[in-house]
Amino acid sequence: MLEEQTLPMVDPVLQEGLSRPRGPALLVLVAVFAEDRVLLQRRGVPPYEGQWAPPGGFVEAGESLEAAAVREVREETGVLLQPMQLMPCAVMSLPRLNQVHYGFIARLPAPMPARAMPPESLDVGWFSESEVRALDNWAPAANIEIGVQFDFFRSSAFGFIQQTEEFLRVIGADGIRYLQR
Repeated sequence: MLEEQTLPMVDPVLQEGLSRPRGPALLVLVAVFAEDRVLLQRRGVPPYEGQWAPPGGFVEAGESLEAAAVREVREETGVLLQPMQLMPCAVMSLPRLNQVHYGFIARLPAPMPARAMPPESLDVGWFSESEVRALDNWAPAANIEIGVQFDFFRSSAFGFIQQTEEFLRVIGADGIRYLQR
């Protein structure tokens, strides 16, 4: 039987007064999908204020990716997810922004009641593919065509999206499909 160890919550390098180069900020994004609809929020704060986006945001110190995803969905839409509902689906490395985004999909049997949570979100809703096309979507969504996003959400097979400055690809059971090179 393994003994449980308590690890310090303070970075030992910083505790010693040493400095290190600041690495990229870590963010989570969550595509919550139910009955061929995706949950989006109209952002109430910069960046992309007033544009529609999936729930997401910064991972806080000492927080797991899953805990951050659950928290961000709750803070922005009022929807309470469980970590077991989250399937990892994407990693986006954005060195120009000094950020790494980690994406999850939560596929629910039916849409759950959602509400705007100011100041984080001004409005929320469950949208079909055609409705999403008509929205003022946040700029990062422009990299992946809406139809490709919905095909990815609809698939019951595991898939993964990888984005770098050099390429954007979907990795799945049927192989690798490049969307940008």
